[in-house]
Amino acid sequence: MISIFFGSFLVGLSGAVAPGPLMMIAVYQSAKSWKNSIKLIFGHVVLEAFLVLLLVLGFQWVLKSPLVTKVIGLLGGSFLAFMGVSQLTAIKGEISQVEKTDQKIPLPITGALVSLSNPYFLLWWMSVGSAFLVKAQTSLLAGVTAFYFGHILSDILWYSLIGVFGNTILKSSLIYKIVMTVTGLFLIGFGLFFVLDSLR
Repeated sequence: MISIFFGSFLVGLSGAVAPGPLMMIAVYQSAKSWKNSIKLIFGHVVLEAFLVLLLVLGFQWVLKSPLVTKVIGLLGGSFLAFMGVSQLTAIKGEISQVEKTDQKIPLPITGALVSLSNPYFLLWWMSVGSAFLVKAQTSLLAGVTAFYFGHILSDILWYSLIGVFGNTILKSSLIYKIVMTVTGLFLIGFGLFFVLDSLR
């Protein structure tokens, strides 16, 4: 059980530290409060609980469906591009002014939507996640539980660090605007890449 937990933690950490849309949003949201990063990842881990349940119940075909991945690529990519554009248009004045133009979607829901909008998130669960889960299921419910909590612990710890870092470093209005610009452009880039990739 311990090996399942720490194995899941280490593999999950390798995925958590890889730059992606969720990390881009967490970086600039953390300037307002380090807890924002945690709120984002809460939606992410709830979504992962749902995916684990689907896989345990034998619904792997849902994740492997070419139609599902194409739809997620198109809709998700468009959503990310929209968020990036919205972020760029909100850059003006001090941090307090930027906060007033912030998105109205609750951060946990944003975390889940941004994760789901990334086709490579599902790809990870179809491959690495499924393989680990198969091994964990040999220990029945205890194994699956150890796998899930080991995995989400890596996400929570990493995004807590991002929250503290962002809240400390990004207090300067100039630095904050620079980070918002860079992360906004990255979101647009991710979005366009996902859309074009799904159209192949």
